[in-house]
Amino acid sequence: MTQLRLSSLALLTGAISGAGVALFMALIGLITRQLWGDPVVKGLDRQIPLVWSIAICGGIGLVLSQLHRAGDHTLLPELPETIADLRDPDHAPPRDNGRAILGAALAQIGGGSIGPEALMTRLAALLSQRIWRDRDHELKFAAAAGSLGLFGFPLLGGAVVQTHQRRDLIARWIPGALGGLAGFAAFHGIDQASGGSLQRMAYSWPSNLGEDLGTLSSGALAGVVGWGLGWLLLHWRNWLERRQLLAHWRWWPALTGLLLGITMHWLPLVPFAGEEQLRPLLEGAGGTGSFLFIISALVKLVLMGLCLETGWRGGIFFPLFLIACAVGVGLHDLWPGLGSLGSWCGGITGAIYLTVLRSPLVALILGLGLLQGHGATGVVVGVAVAWLITHRSPSGDGPPPAQ
Repeated sequence: MTQLRLSSLALLTGAISGAGVALFMALIGLITRQLWGDPVVKGLDRQIPLVWSIAICGGIGLVLSQLHRAGDHTLLPELPETIADLRDPDHAPPRDNGRAILGAALAQIGGGSIGPEALMTRLAALLSQRIWRDRDHELKFAAAAGSLGLFGFPLLGGAVVQTHQRRDLIARWIPGALGGLAGFAAFHGIDQASGGSLQRMAYSWPSNLGEDLGTLSSGALAGVVGWGLGWLLLHWRNWLERRQLLAHWRWWPALTGLLLGITMHWLPLVPFAGEEQLRPLLEGAGGTGSFLFIISALVKLVLMGLCLETGWRGGIFFPLFLIACAVGVGLHDLWPGLGSLGSWCGGITGAIYLTVLRSPLVALILGLGLLQGHGATGVVVGVAVAWLITHRSPSGDGPPPAQ
């Protein structure tokens, strides 16, 4: 197959899979809004009836307990696992994709503190497999990359599916980038969850030397904070994974659901992926205090790790972004004279992505793309600070990276 033909098919595959996944995610969004209402999804409702939240989250947890009682093969693979399956399909473990996708959709609807990208990429890969019947292996990468068009920046597809081998640059980066471009076109106008809520917010650029120094200082401090949050998540997940919770007790999903229902009653930023909560958070629409922002972020981080290890499967991109922005807003409120809101949020975002994903390229693309250009200096400084701390750590200190 010539590269031209492969590129053309990559565009087609990315667009088809992107459109299919967009429709599926739109259906999930519709059900979620009907069940919870806009104020709850946006983190603005502080009067969720405790009985209602416990009943919904706990009930979905019970369903997940039944869905996943057959074992790990019923769980949705996370994004790195899906990419690994695509790279080496001969050694991919058997998976019950029907139960995995149903369980992940219910986790999204039920307010799980997890993102949509793991579900999106798995759906896209399965759509490509159904379309091409395994005749063109590389096109699955284009499909997976196309699903990431939801985030609004096509280069993320190429960055995620590429490997460190030079021979894969053309075979995977180009189809991945083209698939992401086609997926972006397919998603655009259907869902603005990529941070589109930030597009109408005013930019704030440093205008003098003092503001420049404040931006750099806050970005550096935010980098340290973001690295600490990423380190905490990696250690928490590693601790949970060693205990193999689902293998020892099948009702863990129900218990996680009850915890979600209880916490969302007092901390409305904890449930859901967080994409709908961003603009109200950054504009201060919720009226939450600084310390409550930081507490909400920490609780969301803990529950995200628990969700991922107890059957509430999904992604980490959006929850990490909301965690970073919530902590950034809290710290900016505590030290309003140091840097801007964008530099705090950008620094923490770049650092936490670098620490968890261990890829400077993906961290930069995600940070700059999700913030829609706000806090660009902070993102770069945060990534640099986290990279320096990570690479200066003693060898073997800490758990393996999540991706």
